Amino acid sequence: MRVTIEGSTWTNQRGYGRFLREIVSATLRLHTPHEFTLVADTSLPAAFALQGLTVVRVPLRVAAGRAASADGHRSVRDLWTMSRALTKPRSDGIFFPTVYSYVPVWTRVPVIVGIHDVIAERLPSQVFGARRARQLWSAKTWAAARQAARVMTVSTHAAGGVSRELGIDSSRIRIVGEAPAAVFAPNADLAPGRDALRSAGVAPDARFFLYVGGIAPHKNLTALVDAVERLAGAPGAGDLRLVIVGDVEHDVFLSAYPAVRARAGEGGGRVIFTGRLEDAAVAALMRLAQALVLPSFDEGFGLPAIEAAACGGAVISTRHSAMPEVLGDAALYIDPYDPSSLHSAMTQVLADGSLRAALGVRAAARARDWTWEAAARRLVGIFEELAP
Repeated sequence: MRVTIEGSTWTNQRGYGRFLREIVSATLRLHTPHEFTLVADTSLPAAFALQGLTVVRVPLRVAAGRAASADGHRSVRDLWTMSRALTKPRSDGIFFPTVYSYVPVWTRVPVIVGIHDVIAERLPSQVFGARRARQLWSAKTWAAARQAARVMTVSTHAAGGVSRELGIDSSRIRIVGEAPAAVFAPNADLAPGRDALRSAGVAPDARFFLYVGGIAPHKNLTALVDAVERLAGAPGAGDLRLVIVGDVEHDVFLSAYPAVRARAGEGGGRVIFTGRLEDAAVAALMRLAQALVLPSFDEGFGLPAIEAAACGGAVISTRHSAMPEVLGDAALYIDPYDPSSLHSAMTQVLADGSLRAALGVRAAARARDWTWEAAARRLVGIFEELAP
């Protein structure tokens, strides 16, 4: 079978890019008899190559990742150019790893579209800065859902949202899952994390909670800042810090950074923004932290949480994610709409070292069940299900 993959998000540093890079690489490692062509815009480096993957670069006026930003749009010319490029290779199926980069394609071959979550549909004011952007997104998602022979998603939680919010019958939805990359492991080197702390002005022996991800409104980071400020006010907790790892300069999605920064500024330097860090440093911080905290109002999966789990770190996660189905009793769960539940979970972890250690051991064991190779096999299963 010949599969064409839309690859414009390959260089994206958020979850969409991570998903595409990991699952395509894992699919190639399976050494199936299928042929794969990656069609991407010229944001993909000219030297990029993967054994077993044919790469086609499409010159667009504006890179897809930039044009599909929170308040951006793609020109008709660029849409048409990418659509033609995707249908030019002889193919038995076209795969869009995310609806984020979807374009309508005029073809008779089956189309598979990845819809990782329905945050934009459930919480539009926290995703879009302008009404027009929301309308364009709705039109794109509607078209993608109607054209897709199968909708790929990443968790049972996400699948339920896709079915409810977009009216897609469950018979057309397939779940592939996500997983931690190999760098996230219980034996990850601590030195890069200590170096990152030192560069950020944090004492190497300071206690800190960790957040990793985008600084978007739906991530609920002001509540996390408030919880740390409240905890740090208790006797003996003056050294407590919150370390926030995420791109605050180049993220094309709607940002809550100004609001979070303003709230953090009231706390006298307890909140540290590191910017984007390399994976080795992030893995080390996940091992060093009191816990990785994911307080989002919604997550399709919650990749940083399982990455922290794979490092043997304690995890505090929103219930509105895949983590209850992925980690089970190996994490603490909070209601993102109830600040007291966040404060309570963080207090438990901070006060009870044995609980923190037990959570880390259980989390590492659960994380071993989630691999990109397993996700790739499920993805290949979708392709073969639709094979001519």
